[in-house]
Amino acid sequence: MYPIAQLLNAAIETPQACRPLPYSERLPRTNILEGEQDFRILMDLPGVRNEDLEINLEDQTLTVKAERDFQAPEGYKAHRSELAGKVNFRRSFDLGSGVDAERIGAKLENGILTVTVPKSDKAVPRRIEVQ
Repeated sequence: MYPIAQLLNAAIETPQACRPLPYSERLPRTNILEGEQDFRILMDLPGVRNEDLEINLEDQTLTVKAERDFQAPEGYKAHRSELAGKVNFRRSFDLGSGVDAERIGAKLENGILTVTVPKSDKAVPRRIEVQ
């Protein structure tokens, strides 16, 4: 039997072998979009609530931290628990000087965090008319 097959068989026969670590920090999946007036950072934060989310801006670095703590409901016993436990998400972005830090906004909806980072007036392209 191949070594990988032995590992898979052991995982199936012993469910605790598949359990994640009780505490871990993850890098959330992220899309960064650029429009004419702003940037949008979309982050996948499943199971995170607004009160478990922290967004900070320090020295042109935007940092997003979130925590999710999932436990089996009362009266239930987990037979397989890939979601259970505490998970911390953390990701930082260097914004540079071309953004308007005072107008940064964020919205969490259906497990997707959208951070809107407006461009500064200097960074927005403009057309110059020729006379």
